[in-house]
Amino acid sequence: GDWNVAEVAKNEYDLEGKTVGTVAVGRIGERVLRRLKPFDCKELLYFDYQPLSPEVEKEIGCRRVENLEEMLAQCDVVTINCPLHEKTKGLFNKELISKMKKGSWLVNTARGAIVVKEDVAEALKSGQLRGYGGDVWFPQPAPKDHPLRYATYGPFGQGGNATVPHMSGTSLDAQKRYAAGTKAILESYFSGKHDYRPQDLIVTKGDYATKAYGQRNKK
Repeated sequence: GDWNVAEVAKNEYDLEGKTVGTVAVGRIGERVLRRLKPFDCKELLYFDYQPLSPEVEKEIGCRRVENLEEMLAQCDVVTINCPLHEKTKGLFNKELISKMKKGSWLVNTARGAIVVKEDVAEALKSGQLRGYGGDVWFPQPAPKDHPLRYATYGPFGQGGNATVPHMSGTSLDAQKRYAAGTKAILESYFSGKHDYRPQDLIVTKGDYATKAYGQRNKK
């Protein structure tokens, strides 16, 4: 409850003039890039297995980087927007975090298990990461001894922790959308139409509906 502006401001920066990159640029990742456009970032980058169309890239003002480590080395801020599957679980471990630009920020609003929590905490303490913002945890609810509850930047605990409970998608408006989407899926199934929206499908005909969720080897 203290009113200490100086304490807060010593680790506060603008997005203006910063290079920001998103890991994955699906429906959510693209919207993140669009929302970043008015902040006058130095550059907007993305890493994904498939590119946006040239028209969309031009409209947003973003650029694809084909190698993840190459993108991380350029970014002041990295935001994770990929699904959790066998290839992304533990993706941001000590080794990958070491490839990030020293003193950068990592934002994870995707899934908690995409990062190795102990490695993120250590990266904050060492200064490899300047800050970590997470709306997701692994496991959930986070136990009292979860390392990201207490992780701070630098050896003297100078902030850098912006973790919150998994709450950003639980507004009353969002809950209405969830309910409407669930209702539409059930009605489609029980009517026999099976006319689902592409974004509602994870598995179809015994295989992943999209490579975004990982691709199993064909038998």
